[in-house]
Amino acid sequence: MIYDFVGNFNNFSNLLPAQVEGWASTEDTCSFKVGGFVQIQLRMAEKTPYSKIVIAPDMSTASSFPFQLIITLDEKNGYTDTVVSTKIEGNSMMLMMIKGKIKPALDTMVEQLKYFAENRSR
Repeated sequence: MIYDFVGNFNNFSNLLPAQVEGWASTEDTCSFKVGGFVQIQLRMAEKTPYSKIVIAPDMSTASSFPFQLIITLDEKNGYTDTVVSTKIEGNSMMLMMIKGKIKPALDTMVEQLKYFAENRSR
């Protein structure tokens, strides 16, 4: 259930923080702005059924920087352990700025995903 949910960007509108503007998506791509920054375009870079999803920027856009959002799933006894992590490349100044913006967004995403999973299974 969680893999199917996070493997489709159309479901992400339920996971986003309030700062996201102009959300548009297909199953495998999305675009949006965060707090007035440049347009961000993402794609599903890798899907390993029921265990891993890697989300990466569309590197054909001028505003792209190299990063990955990695969602790892591990089913155990009817529950799914879900780990959301990032891999970001860049200079230390850029990393410090991005980390401050990404962490709160990921925290919101994880809390919303937890809420979805707990309430969907009832």
